[in-house]
Amino acid sequence: MFKRLLILSTLTSVLFLVSCSSGNKVQAGSTKVHPHTALRKLEIDMIKVGDGLVKTEAVLGKATEKSIDPSGTVMTWYFAEDRDVPEQYYTLKEKPETVEKFLKLTFDPKNKITAKDFKL
Repeated sequence: MFKRLLILSTLTSVLFLVSCSSGNKVQAGSTKVHPHTALRKLEIDMIKVGDGLVKTEAVLGKATEKSIDPSGTVMTWYFAEDRDVPEQYYTLKEKPETVEKFLKLTFDPKNKITAKDFKL
């Protein structure tokens, strides 16, 4: 009786660990995206005018493009939507041929956002 209970509890533990570790993990599927940038629209909407560069890069990751403009530093993030998960985006490493989803932010000399333009 004790052996059966021990075997049953061991099998249950192993099955539980296997089921927890093999969940539906989202893979970027391409080397054209920055790793660990699985973003939802809600996280992208958290970025507002007046926020700093540190918060922006913490949420969005590395910018795809960066340029200096008379109005300040302009940083642009281009996104690709995940095929398997709706409204999940990855930050692209390079500008795509056809721009569908992007976020363009203008920073002042103190690295605060002064303008925001986006299309998601």
